[in-house]
Amino acid sequence: VGPEFLSRTASGYFDEKLSEIYEKYQDALQNNNALDFDDLLLKPLELFNEHPQRLEYYQQKYRYVLVDEYQDTNKPQFEFVYNLSKEHRDICVVGDDDQSIYSWRGADINNILNFSESFGDSCIIKLEQNYRSTQNILDCAWAVVSRNSSRAEKKLWTDNSQGDKLSIIECRDERDESWKILKLIREETVQKEREFDEMVILYRTNAQSRALEDVLRREG
Repeated sequence: VGPEFLSRTASGYFDEKLSEIYEKYQDALQNNNALDFDDLLLKPLELFNEHPQRLEYYQQKYRYVLVDEYQDTNKPQFEFVYNLSKEHRDICVVGDDDQSIYSWRGADINNILNFSESFGDSCIIKLEQNYRSTQNILDCAWAVVSRNSSRAEKKLWTDNSQGDKLSIIECRDERDESWKILKLIREETVQKEREFDEMVILYRTNAQSRALEDVLRREG
């Protein structure tokens, strides 16, 4: 929404101040000939709506549209690619609705689930063979994602081995987790006589490494 809409719908002191700041911020951007990050999506949509001939120019210029990670697109991104491709409809999207994790920042899973409805007749190719994981990992993943209420029907399979069973370790917090990982490492080195260079710890974000580093450093 723009500052005008926010000003009209403001309810309470906080919203009123926010709309004032928003308006001044937009003025500052314009005075500096600058665009904010979301403007890179919103301004082209304004351009297409107000100047149809510009939209027609870009529709002819970009005859083929390819979108990766389509499950993570939001409404303005959908409208952008829809506008570009609604005439020639030569559009290919790649994505996996089971990997849609960004709804908290506006990603709309319906963009991928309703693709055929939005763009007309389409060919859907399911890439169900997995080359990375063992069958046990895929079975455990399937037990979770198959319960999602909104998803495209598919089931991954592999020619890889059945593999080891998964272990689940419950921890109170990141410190407890670090000590339990250390315990596992000690069991591997003492009981199975593995070397340290045979092991690796994977973590999702950089912020998670500190607790692990502290415990490993403390224990030498």
